[in-house]
Amino acid sequence: MLFACCLLLTGICLTSCDNEINLEAPYKEIGVIYGIIDPSDSIHFVRIQKAFLGKGNILEMAQIADSIYYPDILDVQLLRIKDGNILSSISLTRFDGPPKEDGVFPKTPNILYKTNGEVISRDSDYKIVVKNTQSGHVFSAQTPIVDSIKIIKPSIPSIALIQWASQFPQKVEYNTAVNGKIYNLTIRFKYQEEVIGSGIIVSKFVDWVFPNELVSNTSQIKTITLEIEGEDFYKFVGEAIKVDPNVIRYAGKLDFIFSGGAEFLANYVAINQATSSILTTIPAIF
Repeated sequence: MLFACCLLLTGICLTSCDNEINLEAPYKEIGVIYGIIDPSDSIHFVRIQKAFLGKGNILEMAQIADSIYYPDILDVQLLRIKDGNILSSISLTRFDGPPKEDGVFPKTPNILYKTNGEVISRDSDYKIVVKNTQSGHVFSAQTPIVDSIKIIKPSIPSIALIQWASQFPQKVEYNTAVNGKIYNLTIRFKYQEEVIGSGIIVSKFVDWVFPNELVSNTSQIKTITLEIEGEDFYKFVGEAIKVDPNVIRYAGKLDFIFSGGAEFLANYVAINQATSSILTTIPAIF
């Protein structure tokens, strides 16, 4: 009896010590859609990729185009939806865009899908529907269109000088728009640069990008006010444009660029800004 019990205990220990775990689930097709629809643009670009998993170095797999891109087997439609009804459908065209910057994914090809000059209406939602014509798998993404942002200061049109040397801060003020969740201000400083003795003048610019502003209620209009110190402007220019004794620079105009995005864009930005800490809560996207 003692011998039999020992054999039984040995068998249990051997079985319970098997710690091999299979981390790969059976293959499941998962499509990924990236895109921004801007009513002020005439052509809109969408990136459509697929999730992938395999044995080996995941970074090496990411450099293989077939890992992330579908072959030319997708039917891509952009639907205009209002009050739950589909008003129109736009077929997107597949094309190979310019090479991407160096990164995790390959520089080429850069497979994109684009519209062909169709008008985007602000009073509707838009839904991208992608169908794999070989597998039959369908995936989609939908978003409302953010209404126009009303700019209060600086006034529009404005030819007034910005008094950065003043003791008072420069005030920027604008109203949020319906469906807008995330907002951003960028001040573009334009200047010209001439290599001494060349007689050639080149136009350049640098962008001063401010932190994003988030609102809690996307259906309620809110006024956002920023006060920008002149000292901060000169500090930005000094850091962005390095001293070069071989050139002469001429200051130009400033562009105040306002942008707003819906809740999905706000979630995307929040996820990409999240740290790798286990204490960070990743926003959920539904």
